[in-house]
Amino acid sequence: MNSQIHFLPFDSLPAIPRGNGILNYPIASKKVGARAMHTGISRLPVGVTAPRHSHNAEEQVTVLEGRVKIVLDDREQVCGRFDSTFISAGVEHEIVNVGDDTAYVLVVYGSPDVDRTFAATGETVAIGSDSDRFVR
Repeated sequence: MNSQIHFLPFDSLPAIPRGNGILNYPIASKKVGARAMHTGISRLPVGVTAPRHSHNAEEQVTVLEGRVKIVLDDREQVCGRFDSTFISAGVEHEIVNVGDDTAYVLVVYGSPDVDRTFAATGETVAIGSDSDRFVR
């Protein structure tokens, strides 16, 4: 087994634009040797929604800063700093920044091979790909 150890300061992470002002900062992925997870931090401007979608893997979302409304199927919850959700694979969800400041959320997927299926179109794209944009 090839051990991987990386220190990944936030300022060194690439900021990947995903549309609507949303930025993703990849942390653990195949690019750094992750074999069982995919993680990152998402930045959502005030009032912006990551529209309804689902994944082929389990997901944990933890609010690091700000206030976001997380909609899971037909349930809504406003979450603040350090509040978390667990989302099973295939569950449609959306995240809305309902706070007064930019929100940052930590996202952890239970697989390094994660897809996003947009509910509005049914289109499925690989997380982090050029097609992985919240403007459809």
